[in-house]
Amino acid sequence: MKNIYLDYNSHTPCDISVIKAMQDIWSQPGNPHSDGHSFGWNKQTLISDSLKTFTDIYDCFEEELLFTSGATEANNLAIYSGIPIAEKMNPQADTILTSHLEHKSVLSPLEIAASKHGLKLLYVDITSNGVIDLQDLQTKLKQNNVLWVSCTMTNGVIGTSQPIYQVAELCQRYNAMLHVDGSQAGYLDIACHDLQVDFLTLSAHKIYGPSGIGLLYSKHLQNPEFIPMISGGGQQNGLRAGTLPVPLIIGFSEAAKILDDNKETEALRLRELRDTLLDGLNQALTIIVFGDLNERHPGNLYLAIKNIDSMQLLNNMQPHLAFSLGSACDGLSREYSPIMKAMGIPKDIAECAFRICVGRMTTIEEVEQTIAIVIDTVKKINKMS
Repeated sequence: MKNIYLDYNSHTPCDISVIKAMQDIWSQPGNPHSDGHSFGWNKQTLISDSLKTFTDIYDCFEEELLFTSGATEANNLAIYSGIPIAEKMNPQADTILTSHLEHKSVLSPLEIAASKHGLKLLYVDITSNGVIDLQDLQTKLKQNNVLWVSCTMTNGVIGTSQPIYQVAELCQRYNAMLHVDGSQAGYLDIACHDLQVDFLTLSAHKIYGPSGIGLLYSKHLQNPEFIPMISGGGQQNGLRAGTLPVPLIIGFSEAAKILDDNKETEALRLRELRDTLLDGLNQALTIIVFGDLNERHPGNLYLAIKNIDSMQLLNNMQPHLAFSLGSACDGLSREYSPIMKAMGIPKDIAECAFRICVGRMTTIEEVEQTIAIVIDTVKKINKMS
């Protein structure tokens, strides 16, 4: 039996066109920062062409983009460099707002920054549908002197997309700086200038590009208070040292272009596959789906099968079916998920929850096989109990 991969929220394999775009670059000599000869110029031209692609897709200027090793570094850089800028611009503010919808690469640095700068860190409520509570956000903005807000665009576990334009409007109204993690939001329109966000982060390996490359957008990169986390040779105007990985940048831009050109049709196809999977499971099992089914990543399902422990289910389907209990960064943690707790989901139900996500390479045959495998495995587990 062919092993089936349904963990696309964790990692998307490189698209074949992305691999082809990178292939010839690996063997080409030249450092893009060697500006004294043609080999360096050629590599720099490739980077410039890629930057043009990103500015067209993400509605921004080249000088507002910074290449990083991925969204984790970009989120850390946004927070550690952005909060001191925010403090200079708004010295009376003393509060950071976020929610349990955020990835650990946002929550952990926020906790560190809050402690370092003597700021309050408050968590905005989440609705039972897995969406940030705009009323609670407005209340907390109104009742506190808020310096900074971190809000994801699409959550990577339950898959729900957030009302980011309304969040941005509230942040502007209350003079709070806004940081958005857009790494899981590939199927949404990401327009930095239109959104008027202060910081936004992206990752290639969530959109069928290579691992190890990400982007930080910020309109504050030219601010003298922006503090690099990596110093050295002065690359990227001294904002992030290190030789730029040209093949990865080429792959990232190609992946972004492919997704941008096919976003609507691909999202429709993923929804159809996802709904077929859900309908098939529903016919034989008692399924609970967490989060709004419409406003979410089109391939994502975060669900539970009644009275079936998710870890036991996962273990019993190896190596035939790949899905996850939550974020890959959480591993196989059995901790009561802060997201589920914030949504009001009881612990015993939360322990039955798992994330399954179809993707570009998923076929209808794989979906049908998955339905059969899951139903058969649940029956076996029930017989053993």
